[in-house]
This record gives sequence, structure tokens and C-alpha cells, in this order.
Amino acid sequence: MYKGPFSPYQKFFKCQYCGCITKIVADGSNAEIRKIIVTETIVGPSKAFDINDFSAFLGKRGIKSFDPVSGILKLGSQEVCVSQDGAVEGPGSLKLRVEKWIEAFMSS
Repeated sequence: MYKGPFSPYQKFFKCQYCGCITKIVADGSNAEIRKIIVTETIVGPSKAFDINDFSAFLGKRGIKSFDPVSGILKLGSQEVCVSQDGAVEGPGSLKLRVEKWIEAFMSS
């Protein structure tokens, strides 16, 4: 909890520990005292990543070039490697696409 001074014109506050930006909300009175309302939402994955289920997910999307044993996915001349925990290694454009697929898979 931050207990330092605020300018009366200050609208946001940056946390010195985590770097997040928080909006400062006036308490309704004309006093110089202002409140900080912090809302923290912790969202964890709803399921654990399973590379075999991810392979089936890609198969439904028409992608047949993924090998769940090695974790290698080839599209054209590009290749990425997906680890057992869902981390993706490889060139930028394909890596970003596969990370979006993993995000869609984990949210389904």
C-alpha cells in the first residue's frame, strides 16, 4: 500500500514494485486526500497444456504437419518447436502464430 503524497492533478500512479499503472479515484469531497482503488485479478490457466490434445486441436484446424512426439511444427519453409509445457521456440512470424493457436487451445 502506497502512503506517499499525490499531486491534486495526478490521475494515475505507477507502482514502484511491479510497475503497473493504477488510476487514482477521488473520494467525492473537495479535500486534498485521494484514495487509490486497486483491483487485482489473478487468472490461472483453466487447464494444463497437453501436447497430444494440442495436436488434435491443430488437426481440427487442418494443420497436419505437427509431430507431438518431437514437438516440431512445419509450415512451408519455417519450423518451430513446441515443448511439453507449451513454450514455442523458432522464427518470429510462425512462433507468434503458434502462440496464438496455443492461446486459443487453452481458452477452449
